[in-house]
Amino acid sequence: MNIGKLDRRVSIQQRILTKDEAGGMTESWRDVCFSWAGKVDERGKQAEVADSDRADNQITWQIRYKAFLQGVSAVSGYRLVYKTEVFDITGAKEVGRKEGMILTTLTTEGIS
Repeated sequence: MNIGKLDRRVSIQQRILTKDEAGGMTESWRDVCFSWAGKVDERGKQAEVADSDRADNQITWQIRYKAFLQGVSAVSGYRLVYKTEVFDITGAKEVGRKEGMILTTLTTEGIS
């Protein structure tokens, strides 16, 4: 892994669900770690859903190895934050022998 290409400071966050006073659930996020990351690949597609346009962007990131991310999937409740952009982590794969990780992320945005 070429650590010189890890040129973006990101935050990995975990979803926290807590019960509110009305008995419902409230979602919040907490920082689990900060890491240097490199953007590896970006793919996007546009779709028209229910009379509105949206763009789904799949972005792959490389970071140093984090044991807690092993086996993370789309339903695990982790996300990556870079500057003001939020990316849901949909998968994590180990690179080498605990050298690094490839994170697959997805972000959806509306198109005007």
